[in-house]
Amino acid sequence: MKKIHFLSILLITQWFQAQNLSNIDNQTATTNKASRLYLELVKTEPVPVIGSQHQDVKDIPAGFEAGTTVKVKIKGKSSYHMVTTTMETFGPTRWADMRTEHWISEDGNQWRRHKILFRPGINAVTGMWELTGSPFFFFDEKANRWFVYFNFMSYDRRRSWDTPTLLRRAGAKTKGLAGINGEFNYPGEIVAPSGIAHPTDAAASSISPPFQAADGKWYAFLGGGPKRFNATSGKWWVLIVKAKGPEGPFIYMPEHAPEPFMEPTGFVENPLITCIKGPVTGKEYWAVIFDFLQPEVTTKKNSQLGFSCSTDGLTWPVKNAQLIDMDKGLPAETDPWWRIIRVPHQLIDEGNGLYSCFFSAYDKQGEFQSIGKAIFRVKEIVE
Repeated sequence: MKKIHFLSILLITQWFQAQNLSNIDNQTATTNKASRLYLELVKTEPVPVIGSQHQDVKDIPAGFEAGTTVKVKIKGKSSYHMVTTTMETFGPTRWADMRTEHWISEDGNQWRRHKILFRPGINAVTGMWELTGSPFFFFDEKANRWFVYFNFMSYDRRRSWDTPTLLRRAGAKTKGLAGINGEFNYPGEIVAPSGIAHPTDAAASSISPPFQAADGKWYAFLGGGPKRFNATSGKWWVLIVKAKGPEGPFIYMPEHAPEPFMEPTGFVENPLITCIKGPVTGKEYWAVIFDFLQPEVTTKKNSQLGFSCSTDGLTWPVKNAQLIDMDKGLPAETDPWWRIIRVPHQLIDEGNGLYSCFFSAYDKQGEFQSIGKAIFRVKEIVE
């Protein structure tokens, strides 16, 4: 009886081992297959979360332009933090009067202005007209400090935003996650020097938050336009640049200059990166959401955003690119409140495969850029 019992246990153990090996083999086979992420639009809010009637926008008559939003948990409480370019004037001078602001929301729907981080104006020492654009939050874990990455412009007179720009980051004056609530040291330090990060006269005009690729090294996206980078870049191009760490200096990589995310190329602006695990394979993906400018520059209307993904952060197959029509997320028989969708913010993980995304968009009259909100579901396609 004991011998039979022992043999039974042995056979059962061997069977379980075989099953586990089979599962591992199946999982490995799935992981090794070609795959990509797909962004499914679940919902587009039918009205802006920050519109022209909000009580805190009276002194920014042209509204919001570039920026991004992060969700931060401090002392057990989560809140949304938006850093964004706003415009103090309307009409031809709007691009000469851009400032950087910090907005906060506890639920992503009710927002309030928290601080003005940088105002445009004359520098008393140099006499130059200074303004900022394209700001993005990033928490540098090594430095234990929040930074705002942005472009910085300095002109001999008050004039509209134009290249060239200096690409900088300004650190929070207080360390730790809670430092996001305080002041930042503007105008900060240069992170992507002209002539080193982009050695042509088609200077970059924005920088993304830095990211660590699969090789463990640090990279960032530089965006430029409407001046072409080279004969094949198109007017709005993106480079991948590298550095030893998030602080830079980021340097030129000819093999990624420019990086053609999609076809048609030359219409990609402000790619913002998020690391996402594939729900099927468990693979790590580097995903970007970005402005797709072709409809805007050809028809003066746009309801689309772009999305793509990479399995290493450096290889961005054109077949992975996806265009998302934000009209399709609106409730039935609801007209879109925008004429042109402008700049999407980073994807924010809300759990259960859902991601929120805020974005700026011109209203129907094209006079005020409001902030909208959408919800996406991340899916994974395994071929």
